[in-house]
Amino acid sequence: MKKFHFQFESVLKMRRHKRSMCRQLLGEMLQADQRLIDQTAHLQQHRTEQFQEIRSRQSEGRVDIDGATSLRYYAGQLQTQIQSLGANREIVGKQIALCRQTLAKAEQEVKAMEKLSDKYRAAFVYTQNQKEMIELEETWSATRQTGGVQ
Repeated sequence: MKKFHFQFESVLKMRRHKRSMCRQLLGEMLQADQRLIDQTAHLQQHRTEQFQEIRSRQSEGRVDIDGATSLRYYAGQLQTQIQSLGANREIVGKQIALCRQTLAKAEQEVKAMEKLSDKYRAAFVYTQNQKEMIELEETWSATRQTGGVQ
């Protein structure tokens, strides 16, 4: 029996590769988003610590204007960085959405080619089975005819 060869195998491989690349890019974008989340959490915690330091210095009864001012300034800088990370997360979020759309389309393309391959394989198997049945019938008829002559 002949081996099945899908005539569009190269197209199927290309589409599978594209899907793989989309998955990889989506994974990288999700990792970048997680890094931004972690950085934001770290900066927020650090900012909270700065305000706690200001409160603890004031609770002692002394007011250190210069120290409180520098701590507040630093806390403001941290807030600016947090906002910047938030803007970056919005951009990454849009990229993630685009990656997911592209991945869904690539997935559909691969499934369509796999379905076509299955259809062609089924037709090939059916044709091969028909040929084998005809050969068996011819063999059976030939043996019957030669068996009947004896």
